[in-house]
Amino acid sequence: MPELDDLRRPNTFEIDLDAITANVAEIRRFVGPDVRIFVAMKANAYGFGLLEVAPVLEASGVDTVCVADLSDAVRLRNHGISIPILLYAGNLVDDTLVRTVEERDFLAPVTDLDMARRYSTLARKGVRVLAKVDVGLERLGIPAEDATSGLCAIAGLPRIELAGVYTHLHAPSPGGPPDYLRWQLARFSRIEEEVRAAGVWLPVATAASTPVLPYFGAAGLNGIDVGRLVYGSLRADLDATSTMHIRSAFKSLRSRLIQCRQVHRTEYLREAPFPIRSGMRIGIAPIGYADGLDSLNCGFALVRGCRAPLVASPSLEHTRLDLTGVPGAEVGDEVVFVGAQGELEITPDDVLRHLSMEQPARMANSVRESVRRVYWQVTR
Repeated sequence: MPELDDLRRPNTFEIDLDAITANVAEIRRFVGPDVRIFVAMKANAYGFGLLEVAPVLEASGVDTVCVADLSDAVRLRNHGISIPILLYAGNLVDDTLVRTVEERDFLAPVTDLDMARRYSTLARKGVRVLAKVDVGLERLGIPAEDATSGLCAIAGLPRIELAGVYTHLHAPSPGGPPDYLRWQLARFSRIEEEVRAAGVWLPVATAASTPVLPYFGAAGLNGIDVGRLVYGSLRADLDATSTMHIRSAFKSLRSRLIQCRQVHRTEYLREAPFPIRSGMRIGIAPIGYADGLDSLNCGFALVRGCRAPLVASPSLEHTRLDLTGVPGAEVGDEVVFVGAQGELEITPDDVLRHLSMEQPARMANSVRESVRRVYWQVTR
C-alpha cells in the first residue's frame, strides 16, 4: 500500500535541512565557541517541522531548543531530543505543567515574581527557571525597573533554581535604530551586573535576536536566542546580514498542471474572472489559498523554464496560470511558485517584495499541512 503522503495532490514544500546545519555553523563562527546558542522552534519550527528540524539542531551543537507549547516540549523528549528544552512563556502555571516540567527536566520561564512563586509552591523536587525581563518590548517579562529586586527574590524561593536571565529586544525595523537597541542592551547589562553584585549567580544571560545579532553579536553576553536566522527566513533588502553567510531552508514550493486549455469565450467578457485575450491558453494547478498560496506567490510561476503569470487570485484549492507564453505546456508539467527551474528562479525574497511582507518568518508558516513536506539532507 502507498504511504498516505503519496496519495496527496501533487504539491510539495521542499525544505533544506543542510541549510539549517550550515546556518548554525555560521552563527557559531560569528559568536564564538563559548556563547550558548538557544534556538527558537516555536510555531512548528517556524513552519519547517518540529520533529524533523530538532535532530538537525541537536547534531549541529546548539545548546538549547525553545518551544511555546508544553505538548511540543514533550514531543521532542519523546522523539529522543536530550539537550535542554526551554518552554517559552505562554502556558498557565498549574499542577500539570509543573509536574511535567519536573519529570521531563524542562527549563521553565518566569515573567514575574508571582509566576515564580506558583512554581515554587507547586514543585515537589525543584524547577530550573529562566527569568525574563522586559527592557523595551513592553510585552512579557519583569519590568526593567523592578528586575534587580525581582531576580534576587526569585533566586531565594524554595525549590527554584535560577538558571539565568533573558530578554526579547524590540527591533521596530530590522536592525535599528542602533541607538535604541544599545539603550535596551545597556538596561539589560545593568540589571545583570546589579544582580551579580547582589551575590546571585546567573549561569546564562541572553539578549540577542535575529535583527540584532549581525550588529552586536552576543553583545558581551554568554548566550544568544535566535529564531528565523537559523532557518534563513530573511528579507535581503532589510536584514543586515552582509557579514554572515546565511542560507534559506525554504528550498521550493512546487505543484503540477492538472489541466491545460484554450479560452474561447467571446461573451460577457467584462464579467469574466480575469481579463481574456484572443488566443489565450490557461493551466490549472491544484493548489490554492487553503494551502497558503495567497501568501506564497510573486504573481507568476515557472513552467517549462518560462514565467507563467497567475490570472485572478488563487481560489480555495486551485490556481489559474496564463500559459499563452509557455510553448508546449501540458498536463503533468511542474509548476514552481518558489524555487528554481531551468535558468530562472523565484526566491522567497521575490515573494516578500511582491506581497509587501516585512515578516519573512511568515512564509514557511503559510504553507499549510495539506502540502506534502520533502526534506533534503546530505550531511548527517
